[in-house]
Amino acid sequence: MSSESRHKSKFDGRIGLLKIFAGIINPSEKGEIPLTLNVHGTIVSGLMIGMKPYYEQIRKIFIDAIKSSSRKHASVAKDEFKMVFDKIEEPPNSKELVEGEYEFNHIFMRNTKIYNGAQVIPSTGTTYWIGKIESVDGFFLGMIHPLET
Repeated sequence: MSSESRHKSKFDGRIGLLKIFAGIINPSEKGEIPLTLNVHGTIVSGLMIGMKPYYEQIRKIFIDAIKSSSRKHASVAKDEFKMVFDKIEEPPNSKELVEGEYEFNHIFMRNTKIYNGAQVIPSTGTTYWIGKIESVDGFFLGMIHPLET
């Protein structure tokens, strides 16, 4: 047995707590938590939102972005995206949620700023972000607001 496996805890409080937050916020249509994450050295700061509002907004962004010289081609592409998102947006049923059969493994965020050193990506606009809880190295409640210089 390696020393690494001997010292590794079975319970990871970071992941456990984030999964609790995800279990509360992800099924919600209105809940939000200001959250800042450390993801492999990159800071991600924004509002944690529910799965459904996240996918509704992403759907709108994708569909609005479809452009084509042909109305017919654009319409077909938009219909395809709508069908894909109809399947993705399907929330877990209440029985799965109540019985704990459904596990949320992702964090959905809006108004996200990504900090890589002194650089803020993006600097304007509403940005939506999704990440795996297991990729998070640390977090704190609250958002970082860049200082105006």
